[in-house]
Amino acid sequence: MNIIFDMDGVILDSETVYLNGYLYAGRILGLPEKEIREAVNKCTGCTEEVEKQVMEEMFGARPGFRFEDVFRLSRAYFAGIIRNGQIDLKPGARELLIFLREKGIPAGLASSSPMEAIEEELGKGHDLLGYFDAIVSGDMVTHSKPDPEIFLQCAGKLMISPEDYKETYVIEDSYNGIRAAAAAGMQPVMIPDRLPPTREMKEKASWIFSSLYELKNFLEGETENRPLSPLYPKRSLP
Repeated sequence: MNIIFDMDGVILDSETVYLNGYLYAGRILGLPEKEIREAVNKCTGCTEEVEKQVMEEMFGARPGFRFEDVFRLSRAYFAGIIRNGQIDLKPGARELLIFLREKGIPAGLASSSPMEAIEEELGKGHDLLGYFDAIVSGDMVTHSKPDPEIFLQCAGKLMISPEDYKETYVIEDSYNGIRAAAAAGMQPVMIPDRLPPTREMKEKASWIFSSLYELKNFLEGETENRPLSPLYPKRSLP
């Protein structure tokens, strides 16, 4: 068994903060809130390059629009939250990582965020970097999710062979992340954050859990060879 985590919305309770940062920038720059929310939903789980593409597609025709202004304001908002230590871990994140380390289960991190942000948020903010055996950031890959590159690269760093991909669980909250994990031939596990599971997600995800605590219970059953409840496979939220 191998586990690969996304960071934002899975380990860190940060997706709402990202959205609020873009809403803050939109208010200052006069961008419609509905369209900002739509754009953020489209690029959730993607790299900064894709964020730029999505924002320019949505707002590029507006006079005076520059993505650099939106990015600067949204990241200034986000940086202020980080400085104040206001980005919490998702419930159960630390407990799950400790469990994996105690069981000797390899854990990787494949986040679309740049390495600098990962080190700042998980390292200085929560002292969790040491729980990951491999880390791949968004600035280390050429293609953003839903392309599977980031997960394939992380699997390589974990020395996972392709024949073991079916025993590799990818923990994601975003649609693009689930799509990327499925494209990699791994086991997509969705723990929804801001975005609810759609029909597509229920088809692509091997499991859908409501929390990291529920995921930990599942993995404990796997490692102890306990029979799984029939509710687990393709489990969906109410």
